Amino acid sequence: MRLRCRSFESRGPRDVTRPSCDLLQSVNVPREVVWLNGAPGAGKGANTQHILKTRGLDHSVNLSSLLQTNESTRALMERGELIPDSMVGDVVLEALLVQSCQIPECGVLVDGFPRTAMQVDFLKLLYDKLDELHGIFANTTHRSQFPRPLFKVVMLYVDEDTSIMRQLERAKLASVHNKRVLDAGAGQLWEQRSTDLSIEKAKKRYAIFRQHHSAVLRLKQFFPFHLIDAMGTLAETQEAITTELRYQSSLDLSYETYASIRHLPLARDVSQHARQQLVMRLDNHSERYPDLFQKVIDLITSEIMPLIHECGLAGRAEYATEHRMFLEHPRAAQMLIDVLTDRGYNVSHSTEVTHVPMQIDLQTGLIKNRKEYKHRFHVNWDTKGVREMARAMELAARISEVGGGGNGSARISQTYIPQQLNREMRSSVLRQQLTEGNGKSLEEAEREAEHVIHGS
Repeated sequence: MRLRCRSFESRGPRDVTRPSCDLLQSVNVPREVVWLNGAPGAGKGANTQHILKTRGLDHSVNLSSLLQTNESTRALMERGELIPDSMVGDVVLEALLVQSCQIPECGVLVDGFPRTAMQVDFLKLLYDKLDELHGIFANTTHRSQFPRPLFKVVMLYVDEDTSIMRQLERAKLASVHNKRVLDAGAGQLWEQRSTDLSIEKAKKRYAIFRQHHSAVLRLKQFFPFHLIDAMGTLAETQEAITTELRYQSSLDLSYETYASIRHLPLARDVSQHARQQLVMRLDNHSERYPDLFQKVIDLITSEIMPLIHECGLAGRAEYATEHRMFLEHPRAAQMLIDVLTDRGYNVSHSTEVTHVPMQIDLQTGLIKNRKEYKHRFHVNWDTKGVREMARAMELAARISEVGGGGNGSARISQTYIPQQLNREMRSSVLRQQLTEGNGKSLEEAEREAEHVIHGS
């Protein structure tokens, strides 16, 4: 299907963008598209659901499955050959803009595109056009159909030997499964690809992939490009996917939105600063108030730690005390919080004041009260660490088994950010320019930041 529409007709100075074709009513542009690529046998299908979950996408499009519905393209695929770019482009447009999103602003994963230099150019032109349409329809009733496009590219890497081995193993597994289904008379048959049954065809598929691989790598210039090492187990590959595709406001938000909020500190920066302040306070407690500091430590050792040990798996405990030390030395409460925080606990503190009647004036009815103070310390800690430690020990044992020849230290998963999209770097340089000062205006600092980033 070719999506054609007459040029937008001018309907007057206040309405110059009203569409002139009815097809527009059925078009919903995805808010985000993840373009999944990789060698045959890299695990694109096996990792599709994980990518959908990681990025919060709604729908996946498998280009090979779509092309299988066409007799002429199916014959080319069975011979391990590439489909003409014109055919592929038509299928992608229809699937992406018409079939995938039944509601506005959904998210889509496209498996198996682009694969050639022409398709790479097509993808860049598609992004530019969708970005243009977003601007055109921003202030119209169709704005939800044309959100700001967000493209990400995921490349699953395996070497030639692994690719061929997985293709052949896939055929064996499908054969065994289908035999059991036929014998049992129940179950669903798995597809057996003709290219998986021949080592020559498997090699040819990988050779075609490598032939156009450099063209696909050009996408690093335009979009966030996530190279995922898929040589390991499925769990290891999915862990790498989760890490590389995590949410990053500098990439996922529009420039205007990110510019509005980038002055707010990140949680990790606040935590890092708080950690530095904690170190300074602890040293200050120890050096300036050594006797009181030691008393607090003794209290923690004798009264709080036994309570924490009792509640070890619960992950939380409450310590309530009327100890006069906290009344006579107000800084003692902060010392206790700082010591436990340094040991990895999360502590909150509150003070309860109770008014206890001491004397009543029968003539006036006035009541003289005595204030009693009770300090409550709520202590929380993470109990997941026990399971994580067990997992770490298991991983260490596996690495030890493979010895120095293992691939654990040779993982190559990495994310490439195009220079023009690297807003974190731009913000860092801009902050440095403004901090150094020298009477520079914001505009001057921004120009110098661009100079540093682009090296021009």
